[in-house]
Amino acid sequence: METSGHGDWKRREGLGSALAQIGVVAVLLAAAVVWFVHRGQVRQEVDAHLRTARSAVLKGNPSDLAMAQQNLEALFALAPDARDARALAADLQTELWLTHHQPGADAKAREQLERAEALGSRSGERYGARVLQLVGAGQTAEAQKLLEELKAQGANSPRLTLAQARLLQKEGRLSEARQAFAHAAEGAWKDPRFSTAYGEALLDEGMFPQAVEAFSRATTVNPDHLLARVTSALAQLYAGRPPDGVTATLDEVRTRGKDLTPALQARVAVAQAEAALAKGAPDEALTHVDAALKAWPDEHYALFTRGRALAAKRAPEARQALEAAVAKRPTAPLLTLEGARLLQAQGDGEGALAMLDAYEKTFREVKAQTADGKAVPALDRDDRYWLSRGGVMEAAGRQDDALAAYDKALAARGVGLARAQYAKGSLLLARKDFEGARKLLTAVAPETGAGSMPEAYAALGELLFAQGEFAAGCQQHYFALVRARAQGAPTDQLATRANDIKKRLETSGQPAMAKAWLNEAGPLFQQP
Repeated sequence: METSGHGDWKRREGLGSALAQIGVVAVLLAAAVVWFVHRGQVRQEVDAHLRTARSAVLKGNPSDLAMAQQNLEALFALAPDARDARALAADLQTELWLTHHQPGADAKAREQLERAEALGSRSGERYGARVLQLVGAGQTAEAQKLLEELKAQGANSPRLTLAQARLLQKEGRLSEARQAFAHAAEGAWKDPRFSTAYGEALLDEGMFPQAVEAFSRATTVNPDHLLARVTSALAQLYAGRPPDGVTATLDEVRTRGKDLTPALQARVAVAQAEAALAKGAPDEALTHVDAALKAWPDEHYALFTRGRALAAKRAPEARQALEAAVAKRPTAPLLTLEGARLLQAQGDGEGALAMLDAYEKTFREVKAQTADGKAVPALDRDDRYWLSRGGVMEAAGRQDDALAAYDKALAARGVGLARAQYAKGSLLLARKDFEGARKLLTAVAPETGAGSMPEAYAALGELLFAQGEFAAGCQQHYFALVRARAQGAPTDQLATRANDIKKRLETSGQPAMAKAWLNEAGPLFQQP
């Protein structure tokens, strides 16, 4: 068999095959490099979109949330199964649903959460969104069970604390809720949504200065956080501050079209209504309230302000409006306690008492923790409620019931202790129990003039007049006018009080003291 040149053939075949194999390997390596480079680029793009989305969410305004959503949609086009991004989307849509009441956000929030859970996300956004959605849907038992399970697993995040706070608030455990809101805001201090939620909880309790402070923390992080700015304005108006200081804020926010979700539209309109009320224009206030309820029918502040405006008009519909506000947020003391006061001032003692009875029913089973860890009825520590109830009973002529309520307010030893001492002292004065009244009144109106409650000094002055101690009584009345002036009482009001005291002295056979009194008190109400 001819074998010449065979070795050359084998040599040529081996070389060609090797070159071909090298070429294949080179192609595969090139493809792998391209794939890895592409994968790295995709990962970089995904990370960039996620960082941008998180940064936008931290700003907290609706336009920021929309920008975050756009980045998440771009991210999902590259990586549909990015589980933590899905959880962030669930958190974002839950905010738009429960806080801003954006139409359609509820379905999107549920969809994104289901996907995050299916993908196995274990981020704080996933669990926080789940609990918040349960609370928002009224499934409090399920929310509590999930929180307990997560706590047993060691889970802990500001979002879960915020969810816990909302659950506690819904259950009427307000003291615990305040602590949880505060802890959540502290833990997520870079996110103004948390301080804003805390501020709203304080506003619901009628704690206006504390609420304004919480909103201030939110605007320190983001000076343009609209919900914090507007609700702070509302808190200031509820506290009785002049509307001029917040009008510019409301006018500016109204121009922010793309940011005005239903919640913001309603909140701005409520604040405008309160500004109109402060200027003595209840009909204008009602027009703004109608706009607020058109934007969001469940805005409890709008219903409350409607009741306030109708009460200012002395309209009988005020009771229905105030009861509607309480029905929307039964665990908000501001609505019930202030509502009862307004109805009482309008002469509707029956309506005021009905509101307080409903409040007692709401909180009857709620327990509060004492400093030593004991559980006591929350109503036993609710001095504001007992003060309100005592005032209603006193106005109805039920003095014994009023005294019992004031005693409960005193026993609570809360922040309203001085107010309770004054209330009971004033009632004892009316009953001519001078010894009992003097003991209580001097506790809040010391004879040195160091107290801060003008009405307590005025009551003590009346007590001393009744006992014939006119010089000492004039001294206490003088302290009353000084304190009232320091707290911003109008000069014409001070003048009326001073002249009333002068007449009292004259009719009591003290003309010389009446003249001396007016000489001493005159500078307090004279125009500079």
